[in-house]
Formats: sequence, structure tokens, C-alpha cells
Amino acid sequence: MTAPHPETHEAVAPGDLKALAAADGPCLTAVVPLPGPHIEIQVKNAIQGLQKKLAEHGTDRRTISSLLEPVFDLALTAKTEGTWAHAMILFRSQGLFQYYLLHGQFKEAQAVDNRFHVRPLLRTLAHETRFHLLGLSQRHVRLWHCTQHQAKPVVTLGFPTNLQAWLNDRRPDHVRANRSSVGPSVGGMKGVISGSSTDREREDEYLRHFFKEVDKGVTAHLRSETGPLLLAGVEYEIAIYRRINSYKPTLEKVVNGSPDGMPDRTLHERAMEVVTSTFSEPLQRVMTTIPECVGTPAASTDPRTIVQAAFEGRVLDLVIAANAEYFGVWNEETYSVETGRREELLNAAALQTIRQGGRAFVLDERDMPVKAAAAAVFRF
Repeated sequence: MTAPHPETHEAVAPGDLKALAAADGPCLTAVVPLPGPHIEIQVKNAIQGLQKKLAEHGTDRRTISSLLEPVFDLALTAKTEGTWAHAMILFRSQGLFQYYLLHGQFKEAQAVDNRFHVRPLLRTLAHETRFHLLGLSQRHVRLWHCTQHQAKPVVTLGFPTNLQAWLNDRRPDHVRANRSSVGPSVGGMKGVISGSSTDREREDEYLRHFFKEVDKGVTAHLRSETGPLLLAGVEYEIAIYRRINSYKPTLEKVVNGSPDGMPDRTLHERAMEVVTSTFSEPLQRVMTTIPECVGTPAASTDPRTIVQAAFEGRVLDLVIAANAEYFGVWNEETYSVETGRREELLNAAALQTIRQGGRAFVLDERDMPVKAAAAAVFRF
């Protein structure tokens, strides 16, 4: 039976990795670089490579056809839908078909094994795969839901988007220290400003109240969403907004410059420059914990120890250098690592870690928190 397409293929959903880790073989993995718009040709080339490897494994033609049918369909639909990215990674087994668009440089690869080869996908988790972009402006506040490949503007917003229009509709309440009650001769005014506030101070106060309403709407809208918030705007306005911002997962780095008149694509490109220069929030916590634990019984940088612990369900957090390899055989009967070149065991350790509810990341060697091929923090 053909497995359905996932609802999204631009970012990794929370349950996706566990599904990949639990899949039964044969497991087909293909990394497909996309140097141009001819995605269907690239996918068909990957299919040919997978066909050859399945045949080498002695897979019968009927099974080969069943496994590759949805991949052929993807090659056709990707062309009509205009799918494009730097690369794509495909995962296919008898009960599962998932594919993801990748941002960055990836080498072409096809594999047929008892487990999926997930390390290229884990590399993408070093940075946020989903985030929200808030363009701050007195004239036009905008919000986008973003992946690494596109920005979707939120059309229906539950907050004001233009300062002047909002002021015309309702003046903000002022701080009580600067308000006094007024008599009936002032009509519908709520109060008068006392003291010697300058025009700039009054403008700042109006903007603060305006941004408070924006913040309430943004926080309410993102309540059921995941991913951090990235701010875009001029330094002065971002500074004011930060002081009243109540959406906690907000990135420290920002997109500098007024978003007014900036095309969505340009804003997204600049947002990606920020996102790819910042580790994801889960990885930041891991990067802090590992150096503190290495050298104690709570962690290890020894590949054999890490693999053993992963299959025992003891690995909480795992980071692997992108170029690191550790070949061997996991013996289910003796529950131990044996020498040989049957399988790349750091990939297996990552899958076992994920399957047991842990976290796994792949990093460039220069970004590893310790100088090692891999490092793991244990539960016990």
C-alpha cells in the first residue's frame, strides 16, 4: 500500500523523526541536489540509483515497483507544483514516504539499508526550520510564517497595523502620573497631559501603546504555533518593541532596516541570513550542556560507548560531526558493538536516540562543542 505524502515537506514536524527511527527495512534514502529548475530529472536520476541498489540487495521486481511508485509520482507533481530548493531528501519504506526540502549544500547520495540515513536531515536541525517574522513599522506592521524556503504572509491579523489609523480610532491611555481628570467642558477627552513631555516623548508613548496592541495580537496568534519570532525593523522601533514583547521565544538577532516597501522575498532572504547564523534554541541548550558534562560519567566522546548507550536508551542528547564515520556491527544477541563495515553506527545511534525521545544533531566539525567525532550526554 502506498504511503501518503506528509502534510508539509518544507520543515521537520515533531513526530517525523520518530516515524523515521521506527521504520522497518528495506529503507530507501536519497539526497537529491537541485542545481536548477529541472527537479523531475534529478528525482528520476535518484530513482535509477535506488533501483540499482534494490536489485543488488536481491529485492524482487514487484517490491521494487511498490517502493518506487510514490517517488515517481513525486517527480511529476514536483514539476507541476514548482517545487524548488537547494536539495531534497527522500525517505521510503513499505509503510512510510517522507521527503523534505533542504537549505544549503548537500552531496548526491542513494542508500538502501535496514535503517534510514538521517544525518543530512539532522544537519538542518542545527538552525530553526520554522520561524515567524514580524515586520515592525509605524505605517505597516506585517507578520509571516516562515520555513527555510518561503515566507507566507498572515492575511488576517487581530491587531492594528498602522499607527496613525490606530491613533485616529482611539488615543492610548497615558501613564497615570501624567493624567488628570477633566470637567465636562473638554467633551469626550479622557484626560489631559500634564507635565512637560516633549513631542518625541509623546510620540514614543503613542508608539509604545501601539506596539502593546500589536504584541497582544501577535502573542494570541502564535499561541498555538511553534518556532521563534524574528523581528525586522529600524533599531529605534525594535528597541521599544522588545521592552513590551511578551512572546518569549524571540531571537536576539534581528533584520535591521525598515521593512516598508521591501519585497517579501528580500525580507525572507535577509531573515534566512539571521536564522542560519544562529543555532536553534534546542541546540543552544545542548551546546552548553555537553562541555560541562564531558569528562564525567554523565557524557562521552567515545563512539563505541555512545553507540552502546544509544541502543540501551540512555542517550539524552547527541551531536555528530558531519564528516565523522564509525563503521561496525550492532549485535542484537550480545547487545554490543562488533568490528566490521556493515553499517555506519553513528547514524544508527542517532536513530536510536530519537526513538527513545532524545535529541540528535549533525554539525560542521568547526561547530562541535568539543573536539570529537561525536559527543553524547546520558540520562543515567
